[in-house]
Amino acid sequence: MTTESLIALIVHGGAWAIPDDQVAAHIAGCEAARAAGWQCLQRSGSALEAVEAAVRVMEDDPIFDAGTGSVLNSAGIVELDAAVMDAHTLRYGAVAGVRQIRNPITLARHVLNGPATMLVGPGAEAFAVSVGMTLCANEELIVERERRLWLEWQAKGAPPPSATDAHDTVGAIALDRAGNLVAANSTGGTPFKLPGRVGDTPLIGCGLYATPVGAAVCTGWGESITRVALARRVVELLEAGIAPQEAAERGIRLLGELVPDGRGGVIVLTPDGSVGLAWNTPRMAHAYIDGCGVAHSGV
Repeated sequence: MTTESLIALIVHGGAWAIPDDQVAAHIAGCEAARAAGWQCLQRSGSALEAVEAAVRVMEDDPIFDAGTGSVLNSAGIVELDAAVMDAHTLRYGAVAGVRQIRNPITLARHVLNGPATMLVGPGAEAFAVSVGMTLCANEELIVERERRLWLEWQAKGAPPPSATDAHDTVGAIALDRAGNLVAANSTGGTPFKLPGRVGDTPLIGCGLYATPVGAAVCTGWGESITRVALARRVVELLEAGIAPQEAAERGIRLLGELVPDGRGGVIVLTPDGSVGLAWNTPRMAHAYIDGCGVAHSGV
């Protein structure tokens, strides 16, 4: 089997203290996302198509902090970020602070086509309309679980969010039969964040990065991940010849060493179908099928 005939896919559903009663749903959601992306790859679809399909599944699953079911900001509103990056061309598309987009990963894919590389807020939503996407009401993205948590937070006096609050970004990396890698991610951010806050997710080199050598997608406390440009650091380790698993572990270890309370996780995929994943939070939901066809899921 040649390298170019390999396909592989890895997804994550967030690195944080996933409650015991939500573990099964997180694993099931990651497995469903893996299945959607894998079906694309098996029918010789592109890595770009595969990651979009996988991430859309998680955006539509209210168990995750992405798309429907996302956390509320301090004003009680859902604000979403997403990005996608193509390893072969180094092209990327990113959106941030959107409030009326059900599947921001699809909007990020449209942005990937240019002429911009990143769009935010109303400008991003106007672009969505121009490419045929339908806007939704922000209320349609809010689920009762998150509304209740927001009301409880308000009742406590609305304390500032801490680094230990939930971080449930979703992400995916795919390798297609042409040998190309594409990385993607999507998030509602951190609970009770300031309106307009943007974390690492849509920032290239921070929340995700992809080159022909390999790709990395991060999740966790976005401010700490951004400070160390974690995704780029992990890919640099791959470029230095470090194996994916060791690169992931080194990256997370560095995150914890350089930033007080630096917390997060990272998934990695290389052109030979090898995967890596590491986290320093209590759990990180994930699922993958590597280049050898080995399937795994867990937290």
